[in-house]
Amino acid sequence: MPSERRWIILAQDGRHVTMGRAAPPSEAEVEAAAAALAAQGLAGWLATLDGNYWSRRRVALAPVQMLGDGATLDWSAAITAFEAARQRALRPL
Repeated sequence: MPSERRWIILAQDGRHVTMGRAAPPSEAEVEAAAAALAAQGLAGWLATLDGNYWSRRRVALAPVQMLGDGATLDWSAAITAFEAARQRALRPL
């Protein structure tokens, strides 16, 4: 079964949003996302997510581009926060 790939914006605190599935986001979309992060005082990454987000199986994240102040970013901490947020989203109501 082929793996699904999506491009996401991942904030340092684990919050994330999908930017595209069929193709990577445009430069203008990435710039708008970076501006939205900065307006909230956040930094993060444009990243790829390989795997089914809604499956209980692990997904693979890879950073593509830093967005915002790179001095404040910690990829490992962001991945941990992302996984916690994803697991909360997978829980039944």
